[in-house]
Amino acid sequence: MKRYINIVITALVMALSACESDDFNSHDYDTFSVSVSLVDSDGLPFAKEGLAVRLSSERGVVYTSETNAAGEASFAVPVGIYQASVSSTEIEQGRAYIYNGVESNIVVNKSSAVKMRVEASQSGTIIIKELYVGGCQRNDGSGTFQRDKYVILYNNCGATVSLSNLSLAFCVPLNAYGINSNYDADGKLNYSDEDFLPAGSAIWTFPEGITIEPYSEIVIALNGAIDHTATYSNSVNLANAEYYCTYDPLNYDNTQFYPSPSELIPTSHYLRALKFGDSNEDAWPLSTSSPAFFIFSLTDETPQEFVSRSDNFWYDGGVVRASNACKRVPRNCILDGVEVYSSTSTYNEKRITADVDAGYIFQTPRQGHSLIRKIDKEATERAGHNIYVDTNNSTNDFEETQRASLAK
Repeated sequence: MKRYINIVITALVMALSACESDDFNSHDYDTFSVSVSLVDSDGLPFAKEGLAVRLSSERGVVYTSETNAAGEASFAVPVGIYQASVSSTEIEQGRAYIYNGVESNIVVNKSSAVKMRVEASQSGTIIIKELYVGGCQRNDGSGTFQRDKYVILYNNCGATVSLSNLSLAFCVPLNAYGINSNYDADGKLNYSDEDFLPAGSAIWTFPEGITIEPYSEIVIALNGAIDHTATYSNSVNLANAEYYCTYDPLNYDNTQFYPSPSELIPTSHYLRALKFGDSNEDAWPLSTSSPAFFIFSLTDETPQEFVSRSDNFWYDGGVVRASNACKRVPRNCILDGVEVYSSTSTYNEKRITADVDAGYIFQTPRQGHSLIRKIDKEATERAGHNIYVDTNNSTNDFEETQRASLAK
């Protein structure tokens, strides 16, 4: 009798093993419908279509289904205990939209419906890696040369990012130590509870759009896309076929700031200026001591349409005049920003709101110094590519270096 029982048990184990090896797809076994509905942190429906939901059994069998327009994924699975999960990242206009959720110990012995809580977050994939604006000392010690500014943008993720509306901008006042009349009686920026940052004077755009490969960078010469080291050895060489440059003589014709770019740089790499401030300006007035610099990418309109609208004007200090004219840039379109304070001033005030940059980084101008983002060593080791710290706090994310990264 004992031998007979052992034979029966052995046969049953073999049958179950065969069933597992077929991933329970055999028509000899009943399946039950399971609906997994996504909900947000408040338990309300999270209607996001196209997210891949995984239903994993204790035996290691994994089923996958995409959510419909209501945020529901449907499965047909055999009896068992399962875990539902979702982990997805979508790249759109330079922002990463991240969705994560997990629901464990789902017992399936009949048709059932399950709710899975999903956490949604977003971050900019294109970041400001370096900002060099302070200039350097002239060779003969006669003063400072400050028309060699540049910025380096970096794709901090593993996906190719294509942007049709990427733009460069700065907040007002021009200097962090300037008179700032945009604070209320409580010492709070009067636009901090609004959905915008004010862009001053003009913005620069990429007429043909821009594509940045994973873990790659682009250099943009903000003044003089030439080899400045030929005259000033402490400066930088911005004559490179791979570089981009701000060059639009129809809008800014000051050749001291914008000499003809190096012949190495193709005309397709020229950024275009879209002005809305004081028409008498002959150069983009980006501060050399303490700018509040940011980058953004519009989602619902082109930069030309954005600038041409009359309903998005905002005036520095509330004074309506051409020199104070700014444009309201939606904060959900801002990819990154860096608030710079002057180390030579005893008084500085923030212009960028905390959700874009909660801190600031001090800069010593006129000495060839640069502001460079720190490398995230642990993330870099895991990825095998340079990953930079991005906490939306320049105090933590940046450091001032003695020399620009492009200096010899």
